[in-house]
Amino acid sequence: MLKKFKHITQEIFSFFFLTVLVTSFIAQDYSIESLNLSKLKESVHSPHLIDGQLYFSSDVKTKAYKSFKNQDGLNFHDLYRVKIDRAQIKGKIQRLPDGVNTILSDGPITFDQKESKLYYTSTQNSQEKFSTIGIFISKLKNDTFSKPKGFIYNNTSYNVAHPCLSEDGNLLIFASDMPGGVGKSDLYSCKLKNGKWTTPKSLGDSINTIFKENFPYLYKNQLYFSSDREGGIGKLDIYRSFLTTNGWTTPKLLSSPINTEANDFSIFLINGIQEGYLSSDRGELSKDKILYFKTTITEPLDYVEVDPIFCYDFKDEKFSDLKDVTYEWEFGDGQKEIGNPVNHCFDRLGSYSVSLNIIDNYIDYTYKNLYTDTLVISTQNNLPYIVCESFNDRYDFSIDLNSCNVIYDHFYWLVDGVIHKDEKISLPKTTEEVKYVTWQNDKLDQIVGVKRRVIQ
Repeated sequence: MLKKFKHITQEIFSFFFLTVLVTSFIAQDYSIESLNLSKLKESVHSPHLIDGQLYFSSDVKTKAYKSFKNQDGLNFHDLYRVKIDRAQIKGKIQRLPDGVNTILSDGPITFDQKESKLYYTSTQNSQEKFSTIGIFISKLKNDTFSKPKGFIYNNTSYNVAHPCLSEDGNLLIFASDMPGGVGKSDLYSCKLKNGKWTTPKSLGDSINTIFKENFPYLYKNQLYFSSDREGGIGKLDIYRSFLTTNGWTTPKLLSSPINTEANDFSIFLINGIQEGYLSSDRGELSKDKILYFKTTITEPLDYVEVDPIFCYDFKDEKFSDLKDVTYEWEFGDGQKEIGNPVNHCFDRLGSYSVSLNIIDNYIDYTYKNLYTDTLVISTQNNLPYIVCESFNDRYDFSIDLNSCNVIYDHFYWLVDGVIHKDEKISLPKTTEEVKYVTWQNDKLDQIVGVKRRVIQ
């Protein structure tokens, strides 16, 4: 029996059945390795890691699980999972049960960690001559999947596919060719309010084009997606956009080796763009495969969180018996406090001259510098310190090296998994965590990593 999708479905949401069986190779700043998940003629793609198991979609077929073929004579795709540790397969590949898998194509997926729900793409009307695809939801409990339910905004007249969820499960982004879009496939978002998804809203012209945008993926305040728009490196490329208070930024094309002249799509990040998985058909045989990538840049073993505020209690006991006086403290940073005791917070490392003045209120006379001392504020083991300046719409970050007893040769910033190499960086207020890495050429074993949390 031959089942057909609507032509528009094939054009927009084809699963790119092209890939390769390369082993591993080293490219600039990354090592990349192909996962051993398929045989020569089989396709695997759309990785998603859940609790140590890698979920993916594949046209792998066994005698026990045969399905209809598509109009090109190829197998439809089913969902599978396997235990994994980075690039090392740790168990036997398992096909997800019938009910989740159908006789036509299933996948890719996303997962709601809070509700233990699997959101995935599947066929809506498999019994019809022409089929569209939609999003379906199955709850995972005790390693058992419940009967899937259709997404409220599925529609058999068009395609709703490629779901991705934010980490808190409150934002859903998906691809669709629904009426009103600007391209062959656009990205839409819904928000979870009072347990219900809001009406889908286009991500707008900053994201969508007249071409195909699909395979969205959310990581912290970043949106990754694939597009065949003009100006790319290959046929299908991966782009990144940041969420700001003013919406999504203009997408930027990820550089090589994430993108190549082939189809590159469906990324999943373990540690920001430092490490993760992606789908690609790069190589000689043009069959989809899943690649594990990891940065080869210098990394610290750990990051030390330096308290961004340094607070101290100041109390005078020598003159505490005086009556009708005012205690005035000067802290050497341009700030003054009245009282005894007082608490004062410094926002920079450095050396501060602290002094106490006492004002005799009866004769209106000030006794200057009755107490003076020098307070030296440094960090643990003289580590660098991240300085954060707050503005209406952004944070500016720089580094304070005044307390360091060594001169560092190299550095980079790691912001929510994205590398920056400017001395001062300006970031949207959706930033969650900033890390700074620095080292000396001749002391690579002493690389330093410090971090600062921004959103609590």
